Amino acid sequence: MENEVAENEFVSWVTVSSKGQVALPIGVRKKMNIKPGDRYLVIIRKDQDGINLIKSDALNSLFEKYSQ
Repeated sequence: MENEVAENEFVSWVTVSSKGQVALPIGVRKKMNIKPGDRYLVIIRKDQDGINLIKSDALNSLFEKYSQ
């Protein structure tokens, strides 16, 4: 995978708006190839100290692989 990161990478801080929205920095969007309309699964970590976002395309590929 061309955008693979060997370790966790600090990029920048983000702020949650009064509407609960977060804007991803342009550098993150470019590196992760995030486009308007992309869908992500939101997973709350069990320690509740953060969230993980998983692109729906990645999940679709995984489901296709294991449903054959």
